[in-house]
Amino acid sequence: MKINPNSLLSLLKEFNSNINKIKIKNNVLTIGFLDFLSIKGVLIRDKQIDASSYNKIIIALAAVEHGVDILTVCKLIDWKDFELFASEVMKFHNYAVYKNYRIKNPTRQIDVIGVSLQNALVIDCKHWRRNSYSEMVAVVDKQKERCTLFVKKNKSFEIENAYPIIITFYPYEFQCVNQVPIVQ
Repeated sequence: MKINPNSLLSLLKEFNSNINKIKIKNNVLTIGFLDFLSIKGVLIRDKQIDASSYNKIIIALAAVEHGVDILTVCKLIDWKDFELFASEVMKFHNYAVYKNYRIKNPTRQIDVIGVSLQNALVIDCKHWRRNSYSEMVAVVDKQKERCTLFVKKNKSFEIENAYPIIITFYPYEFQCVNQVPIVQ
């Protein structure tokens, strides 16, 4: 099915936190567009879409699949959506995913954990534009600590290897800081 990526982008731009439903405009509608969204998992009633983060991310992923630049898509989502986006990409690659995972004593939170074959990707999603090396070093050090605590306090996961990773919204000049990958 041929889908116009601009239709997906236009629909994505309609999402904001002040509305509950998005009315699908006639200029966005093409033959099969509603069917396409439904197949992707977007719930549509009376040419309206629930303005949930989940629907927003489904449309964002569809936009990327149909050729829209990922940076363009990421500019249209907020930090919560960015974390959901990262978790959905992990699920797509067959990881068991845990979002906003909390560790106690000391209290820490991990944005996204992806587990596959006794390996864990311990991910911190950064949806900000800063590009300072010293700020990234501090972020990396905190993520390494959270990763170590996760393995130490969660023996039930039977994790053999855990890898701290930072995912950034905007391109960052370094691909790795203190042996931690910076994924863009």
